[in-house]
Amino acid sequence: MKTILIVGLGNPGSEYDETRHNVGFMALDAIAHSFKVRKFNHNRLAYWAAVDLVLCQGPDPVRIVLVKPRTFMNSSGVAIAPMMKERNILLENLIVIHDEIDLPVGAVRVSFNATAAGHKGVRSIADNCGGKRFVRVRVGIDKPRNTDGVIDYVLSRFSRSEQASIIDVIAKSPTVVRTIVCDGLMAAQDMFNRKVAKD
Repeated sequence: MKTILIVGLGNPGSEYDETRHNVGFMALDAIAHSFKVRKFNHNRLAYWAAVDLVLCQGPDPVRIVLVKPRTFMNSSGVAIAPMMKERNILLENLIVIHDEIDLPVGAVRVSFNATAAGHKGVRSIADNCGGKRFVRVRVGIDKPRNTDGVIDYVLSRFSRSEQASIIDVIAKSPTVVRTIVCDGLMAAQDMFNRKVAKD
């Protein structure tokens, strides 16, 4: 059975709930709800849930493992690497969902084998898991007006005017993942990336 690891990135702790940096967690919760996952297991490194689903046309189910690291964002790979090794998951079967300041709020871009471009959570995964040949679902959070305040910005919550856009993109995340798993990377890129004017 093919196993796919889907990781939502964020920081643990209630003080970070619903912040821009935690959109990966928000998306993963929506995906878990869509897949009827009711409970996450946990160890010292991560919360995780495994479910066998018939997502696509064909008789064979796909095993999906949903993961939220319990490490802080910059050490995400420390939580992901042992899980991939234990379950024999290929790097190409890893999907990482994370925030992206180079996209407007509500935009999604699906990429593969891309550089971390300054995202320390993504860099940690590449460093600990054997490279960057994995799928990324980048969720736009927009850029701060003051580039000196990036850390405070990504740890801030969305404004009232941004709420509708972020709710919409989080609700769409199960469809993005299903498209990647069932129809392939190129189909997902054709469907979602075309709405973004620039990378």
